[in-house]
Amino acid sequence: MATNTRYAKPCMTNLPPELGKSIFTQILNTPAPDRKKMKAESAKLLKAMVQERDREDEKRNSEE
Repeated sequence: MATNTRYAKPCMTNLPPELGKSIFTQILNTPAPDRKKMKAESAKLLKAMVQERDREDEKRNSEE
């Protein structure tokens, strides 16, 4: 297996205990994402991208 000396994964065992506990506490207390809101935003952006692509296609086809 190749090793890369430029980048290394952080090792939780080398952290001071208080810092490790605070990291885990913060992770566990982070609120869950609002997936409905994220899906609605992505659907809106996808619709806008498709409309833009259709406008570009119409413009390209009208020039020919």
